Amino acid sequence: MLGDRRSTLIESEALWQLLSKIDLFSSFTQEQREHVLHAVEREPGMGVRRFAPGEIVCRKGEYELDFCIILRGAVDLFDVDPDGRRTKAASMGGGNFYGELGAIGGLPRTTDVQATEDTEIFYVPRHTLKYLEVNPKAREILANRYRERAVKVIAAETDLFSGVAPSFINELIPKCEIQRYDLRGIRLITQGEPGDAFYIVRDGFVQVVREHEDGSKRVLAYLRSGEYFGEFALLETGVRYASVLTAGKCELIKIRKDDFLDLCSRYPKIAEKIREAIKHRHEEEEKITPEISELLERSGQLGVIQNDALLVMDLELCVKCDLCVKACEAIHGKSRLIRNGITIGKYLIPSACRHCDDPKCMNSCPTGAIKRRPEGEIYFQYDMCIGCGNCAIACPYDNIAMIDTPTFGKAQDRKARMTGNPAIFRPYPLAAHDASDGGIWERLFGAGRKIGKSKRKPVDLAEKHQESHIPNAFPIKCDLCDGLPFMGCVHNCPTGAAMRIDPAKLFERSGAVSAGARVRKAKGGSD
Repeated sequence: MLGDRRSTLIESEALWQLLSKIDLFSSFTQEQREHVLHAVEREPGMGVRRFAPGEIVCRKGEYELDFCIILRGAVDLFDVDPDGRRTKAASMGGGNFYGELGAIGGLPRTTDVQATEDTEIFYVPRHTLKYLEVNPKAREILANRYRERAVKVIAAETDLFSGVAPSFINELIPKCEIQRYDLRGIRLITQGEPGDAFYIVRDGFVQVVREHEDGSKRVLAYLRSGEYFGEFALLETGVRYASVLTAGKCELIKIRKDDFLDLCSRYPKIAEKIREAIKHRHEEEEKITPEISELLERSGQLGVIQNDALLVMDLELCVKCDLCVKACEAIHGKSRLIRNGITIGKYLIPSACRHCDDPKCMNSCPTGAIKRRPEGEIYFQYDMCIGCGNCAIACPYDNIAMIDTPTFGKAQDRKARMTGNPAIFRPYPLAAHDASDGGIWERLFGAGRKIGKSKRKPVDLAEKHQESHIPNAFPIKCDLCDGLPFMGCVHNCPTGAAMRIDPAKLFERSGAVSAGARVRKAKGGSD
């Protein structure tokens, strides 16, 4: 997000007067109202922000997981094509809202948003949406709006719906059901049962498993966002060809059988595409040997498939020199990777951040300090970090560590010298969350001594810790060497054994996982 992010000082009553005029808040009880206003006072990131005419509020592709309500003023929404050309898609004035795809579903912004006049926007971070959803009417409005936006985005971005009239999509939206799952192994459809619906994967992954007459089972594929299942029973046999299970957190769009058949009847080309896909899947199934199936199952259990960027080491090239680990430690103060882990084929997957499709660390951060770039890489915005360690606890792969502040500060100094960029965050003498009255730490844990901004100068660290809220430790993880022109581990591997790849590439010969990496090193790099 660009521009000034200073919260405007709006009194609680004045704020509620603006919110109460919006249908979303019209049925809030007095208790629910008080909970919202209390949250504004104590929840980091929840509050009102002001934008000047022409100022960019957010960019398409940014992972801004805030629900945004326009209180005053107006914004324009622009679609941006791959060449950077902007086309105005809509305008919004006071009382309108956007950002439900990010706040509820974790999707990036789908348009540029630009203020057209002095504009005030009420930000509700993802983790505070519960204060709105406690009200039944607000919850229903948000659910309906989310379903509408999710179906429209899938229809616009999936080749399957190419040529379908917007009017038909509008008819289809209220007939669709959004289903969300948080755990791996939940059965969605069962082999041999009658088919009653068609499913599109909106987010995450699902696992396709076929059981044979001898009782053996084989994992046939992992389906990711934009892919679909359930079509075989509806167009061919009437019964499910295979079982489908969740492969972790995922979200589905369910279309009932009658509505799906109506879609195929009115748009025969869709039925043709689906039958071609069925034929292709049967061809790919023949490539799945018991050994590949076992690898697929193991990869799903260990979370490999669900990750967006894996650091792997080709064991046929690796000479075990440990230069990758030493380079990481030299750059960051402490190595962010450990050269052991699981082995898939000839590749070792060491312990390092995988930039997960469903990052538990990001969801656990109370201040929104963990961000995802449009390229997909997850990084820390350290001037928002309070050193709570929630991310390290939440990481299911134990790939986030806490490093003491002096060591962290020295490492950041080295990066500043390496890049010639003095703007690289250092925690001395003052972190951004303490640079003004009412900083994030104060709002979370109570008032302390208030300190104004100051120029960087040598300070006594112990004294500085006493008068400000600099964390004793900061989290570190592999962020693809964010801010540097290369990745230390890959750059320093003498044999080319270390590389970053999409997990699908481990199985590209089998066709069991669709290719198409979402993550790459921003602004170049050596991957």
